Amino acid sequence: MIEQLTPLEARILGSLVEKSLTTPELYPLTLNSLVNACNQKTSRDPVMTLGHNDVENALNGLVERKLAARIHEPGARAAKYTHRIDILLGSEDPKAIGAVCILLLRGAQTPGELKGRTERLCRFESTAEVEALMAELSSRVDGPIVRRLPRQPGQMEARYQQLFTAGMDPPSPEGGSSPLPEGTPAAEPDRVARLEARVAALEAAFAAFRPK
Repeated sequence: MIEQLTPLEARILGSLVEKSLTTPELYPLTLNSLVNACNQKTSRDPVMTLGHNDVENALNGLVERKLAARIHEPGARAAKYTHRIDILLGSEDPKAIGAVCILLLRGAQTPGELKGRTERLCRFESTAEVEALMAELSSRVDGPIVRRLPRQPGQMEARYQQLFTAGMDPPSPEGGSSPLPEGTPAAEPDRVARLEARVAALEAAFAAFRPK
């Protein structure tokens, strides 16, 4: 059974991991810096507006569960905080940490999105490498930590979702229908129609070149 997180705890852990990798000179983070990181308007989905009390209360819970640590540096006025994402994942693999960080901060992602959005956190050589990691994380013997979502109409790639956040719907069978997450735009009918028309035109052009 994997650890379960509230959306707020997921945002805190994801923000700590992100800042530890992108701005290591400013890490560990003070409570004020962490609140700002959680409330960022970029690289966050959904955007949140959290108060200091909200973040501090959730942090206390994470510290108690050994998923974060509070540090008192000599001469510093404020305590600082570090993540223990390795305990949550049961792994110190930098690629697993980078990918899960993005899933915690931005929700479900395709392998292509993960490859692009983890560039400052870790390095994937190809989308296939991301897919291999997702397959590994979704079939762990001690419990999967991601799952593959059914491909949505109009999407070229399936998305992957982390399983730490409490209150998730049960997985849908691959290829089955699943409601779109709130805020996810549905495929535009006119766009689908244009694509279908383009395919038909290409098929017709190809047929015209076939030997009689």
